Amino acid sequence: MIMEGQKMNDIYKPAHPATIASHRAMKGALPFADRQDFEDARRGLIAPAPRKLTNPEGRVVWDTEVYSFVDEHAQAPDTVNPSLWRQAQLNMIGGLFNVCGRVYQVRGLDLSNMTIIEGDTGLIIIDPVTSVETAKACIELYFEHRPHRPVVAVIYS
Repeated sequence: MIMEGQKMNDIYKPAHPATIASHRAMKGALPFADRQDFEDARRGLIAPAPRKLTNPEGRVVWDTEVYSFVDEHAQAPDTVNPSLWRQAQLNMIGGLFNVCGRVYQVRGLDLSNMTIIEGDTGLIIIDPVTSVETAKACIELYFEHRPHRPVVAVIYS
């Protein structure tokens, strides 16, 4: 655990030379200059997700601010596989998205995504995330930008 005022380099060992060589080879083998995956990850974005959620007692239940060091333009440190670092950067793109037609998705407010289908008689929720607080935040984000309709079905996959 990193304490206030402490830096990651103060508590972690540097990467082994073999690890550094492996990660550099990975970086050289993949098209990291191609930013299409970032454009794809933002496609359909209607509104960004809040970075921190608390429960009614004020306890933090979800906080992506702690991962702000994985900034989209930051380079992977020697200790991290650059492909996994890039995936973490892509995972930081969260919010309400229009996937297609009447299909919406809320990403970045939980370990899973909530998918919302606008059916003829109401909303169909697929995978209502993992906690009451994050589910509430997902549906509130949706209702900020889409009409209020009743939830008529919930599907857990």
